[in-house]
This record gives sequence, structure tokens and C-alpha cells, in this order.
Amino acid sequence: MKIEISSATVAPMVAWLQEAKKTGNRDEKKLREILSMPDYAIEFRRYGDPNLPVCGISLEEAVDFFLHFDGKEFENPRLSSKKESFLAFYNDLEERLQRMEMINGITADDLKLVERLLENGLPEELLQEVDRYTVLLTISIGNSMGWPYENYIHFDVANLDSLTDKETFLHVLAHEIHHIMFSRLLPEEMTPQQFFFVNFAFEGLAVHFCNNAATPGKPAKYAGKTFGMAEDDWEFYAKQHTELIRKVLSDGERAKDMTMEQVADLVGQYEQFRFTSLKTGETRSVSQYPTYYAGCYLWGRIDLELGKERLFAVLKSQDGFLPAWEQCR
Repeated sequence: MKIEISSATVAPMVAWLQEAKKTGNRDEKKLREILSMPDYAIEFRRYGDPNLPVCGISLEEAVDFFLHFDGKEFENPRLSSKKESFLAFYNDLEERLQRMEMINGITADDLKLVERLLENGLPEELLQEVDRYTVLLTISIGNSMGWPYENYIHFDVANLDSLTDKETFLHVLAHEIHHIMFSRLLPEEMTPQQFFFVNFAFEGLAVHFCNNAATPGKPAKYAGKTFGMAEDDWEFYAKQHTELIRKVLSDGERAKDMTMEQVADLVGQYEQFRFTSLKTGETRSVSQYPTYYAGCYLWGRIDLELGKERLFAVLKSQDGFLPAWEQCR
């Protein structure tokens, strides 16, 4: 595995933001030049794919956001939810940029931790492939800390405040690479029910294997702490654990009689940045979808109780999840 880091866009964007803070001048021509750099081009290509999660931000919308992030409301819900956190980054720019040091300082020995996590969380045949990954660092307009796309792993410098140290970054990096390799495990065609449960496995298994998260009824994969998870979100989901898991399983049962389009809409109900507690009725903003939590519990239990080989066989099986889950209950 080869990993390289590209941060070519960061310095020019920092200079643009510093000039904006110092003089009030937001040079649109210069901004467009920066957002046209190759790393941003990859980012907007990814945001332009409607088949991917957390997408739907165009170059023109990004230009408008950088020009007006502290002075207008945005119709795009992605940009609307980004506004508050980006303003906090802008107001504390120099201090926040120090978080980049832990990324620029990673070594080959550091990356061995990433390899160990992936060895634990993926079939051996996948790990024998020699892949090259590029970590893209940009000051961005996305809602998440990062995402995988093709062989790129993106990290939004404006969102790095949630990464407290190098070890946490390495666990999160393993999480993103797990996503890329995970997609190679899946059959080209899936039943609607299989598609439903696999969507929970996508985030849930990365969290289980790479972030070392525990839930009620499922211990962490390894000894030690959890890395890179939003503690408030996790506690929010844990308080409605029984109700949430019951709903996911019930929706999964219903999915077998749905079309793929209907199931995609059903999954989309779980992939929102606002979620209403199934126990208390409280609605609150979340940074990590309930698919992280429910997938970690459901699929993590299969790994811990039935083993990794069975886990991957279930992922490839059209109707294997519910029978496997019954063995874990």
C-alpha cells in the first residue's frame, strides 16, 4: 500500500482567507483560480455524483459560499449546515491550521497501524493488491471530515478540529480506505433487502474495525479506546438503542417487498444530519448518521460471534443477513 499526501491547495486558500480577514476584500477571480486547481477538481467531481452520499455541491455554489459564508443564508442544505462550523474555522484560522502538522508528519511506521486495522477488517485476498492512495487536504465546503472517492481520501482542513492526535487520524484514515476496499467485496447485483442491509455495513464495519467503537450489546473489537467518533451522537443513539435496532430490522424485513428505488429512499431516511429519537421524540443535529451506529452493532456482532470469514460470506449472500443475525441473538 502506497499513501501520498497532497496539500497544494491549502496555502493559496489560506492566503485568500487571511487577505479577506485583513482587508475585507474577497477576490472572486483569485478564488476561482484556487477552486480550479486539480485537487478541488477531484472534489467537485465527487460532489457532482448524485449516486454518492453527502453530494450535491457545485463549483458555482462553492464560489458563492466562500464569498458570502458570513453574510447570507444558503438554499443548499449542505452549505447551510456547513456555515456555522466554517465560520468558527475562519475566526480561529491560524490555530486550527496547526492540526495539519499531525498529517504532514506521518511516517511509514505510522502507516503500519493502518495496515493492521485493514488486515483485521478485510479479506486477505484484497490486501494482497498493491494500491496507491492520495490523501487530499483542502479547505472545503463539505459536511463531513472526509470521504473516499476512487483512490483518493479527502480530509477537509476546516473540519480537522475533531481529530485530536495522530493516532486518531490514522484510525480515521483506515476507516476511509476500508470504504474503498469494501466496495470490491460486493456483487454487482443485489436484491433490495440485501442492498438495505449492506448500506449499514458500509459505515458500520469501518466503525467496528477501524474506529474500535462499542455499543450496548457489542463490545469494542480491540482493547483500548474508541477513535474519531462523535461522542454526543453515539450517546444519543445509545439512549434509543432498542428502538433504533428494532426499526432497522423491521425496515429490513419490509425491504424485500420494495423496489430498489424505494429502498434507496428508505436508506436515505437514515442518512440525514438531523435525526429524531425513536424513544423521546427529541430532534437534534448529528454529524454521523444512525447507519454508523446501527451498522456497527448489527454487523459487528456477526463478526465477533460468527467470525470474519462468515461475515464476508453473508455480505455476498442475497438473503444471508437475517439468518446470520438470528444466530447472534
